Amino acid sequence: MADGTRAPPGAASGFAAYVALWVGYLAVGQATQQRNIVAGLWVTEILAIALPAILAIRLTGLPARPFLGLRAPRRAHLVAAVLVAVANQPVVSFVTWASRTLSPEPWVREFDLLQRALDLYFSQQALPMVITVAVAAPLGEELFFRGYAVPTFARSWGPLAACIVTGAMFSLLHGNKIGFAGLWEIGILLAVLRLWSGSLWPSILCHATNNAVAGAAFLLGWEDPDIPPPAWLLALGAVLLAAGIALLPRVLRRATPVEPADAPSQEPPRSSNSRLLQANWLLLQSSWVAAVILGIAQLRGMLAELPMWVWLGLSAVTVIATAAAWWRESA
Repeated sequence: MADGTRAPPGAASGFAAYVALWVGYLAVGQATQQRNIVAGLWVTEILAIALPAILAIRLTGLPARPFLGLRAPRRAHLVAAVLVAVANQPVVSFVTWASRTLSPEPWVREFDLLQRALDLYFSQQALPMVITVAVAAPLGEELFFRGYAVPTFARSWGPLAACIVTGAMFSLLHGNKIGFAGLWEIGILLAVLRLWSGSLWPSILCHATNNAVAGAAFLLGWEDPDIPPPAWLLALGAVLLAAGIALLPRVLRRATPVEPADAPSQEPPRSSNSRLLQANWLLLQSSWVAAVILGIAQLRGMLAELPMWVWLGLSAVTVIATAAAWWRESA
């Protein structure tokens, strides 16, 4: 573990953590989600998406919670996060509709099949799916993309580039060609919230609200790809998108600086805490390595399919070890 005096990480660290995320995502995500979509999503968010960010922070020796922005938010920021999530729905509809209209036919067929598959998942497991997309996805993805990646890229390239690049990285993870532009816009919006508020919680709440609204839309049958959005909704989305682009530079000028609040403390930890943190660090490393190896072995037929409780147990160990490490950091 680092000695706590290294400089805060920059874009290179952000890209390295993103590569680790993809390794885990391809191994763990495929091994678990193909068997049980709900349980697999929870496992993927914990082991493949959130864990690489936590490991990257531990590698630098930085205190995790301040770096990630897990500080108490202002109530106004939380209210703004919910309002922005709701107001952004017409923007996503407009961008996605425009992308579908301009895309080649094979992309359209692929997108429509995905929409119908999601509609089936939500109709069969309504409550578990809504809870999963509104809780697991915001926590896991925000910890990595807005908690870890945004500060690292902002430190190297500035806040605007950080929003654009991390938004693209976030969208790419979803593997949706037609939905890429809409997810990119959402990723940028969440990054702006993180920088504007100085806290990760508004981004988590905005993400959760967005996903809950999207889940409700599937349950209500509003995501049928054969039925285009009403003209007034598309027009409103275009207007709001233009307004958001115009306001973006002004909002970022008021963003909370990533320095020096996220800088590492020069005060060394007490020896007892240091030993316990080292043990947590090794346990988290082992959890990620074990998850990747087990996922690859299972996908290549080298290992029989593991019971889902094994994956969930490994995820639970990761969550407990992370919580214990964060508690000891502040002790």
